Amino acid sequence: MVPASLDQADTALQILDDWSYGDTTVADEGIARLLAATLHDGPGTALERFAATGELDAEAALSELGDVTVPLEREGWVDALGRYIITKGGRS
Repeated sequence: MVPASLDQADTALQILDDWSYGDTTVADEGIARLLAATLHDGPGTALERFAATGELDAEAALSELGDVTVPLEREGWVDALGRYIITKGGRS
């Protein structure tokens, strides 16, 4: 596996930040799954399952998301994923 370059990492962070601020012109489910992969609390959780498979248990994922602790600059990611889950529900 080849690690992402710093340019790619910066681009990925910019996409996540843009999406969390409401610019959803990028692939919504892909970004939501990437956020879930970043925020989940380990194997077997609803957020981990959504990140890995796209299967979304909205109620369980929102419950887990309510317990997530992130640095202040990443709170937008939690909010954006929450908005996605509420909007899409269990229809993934």
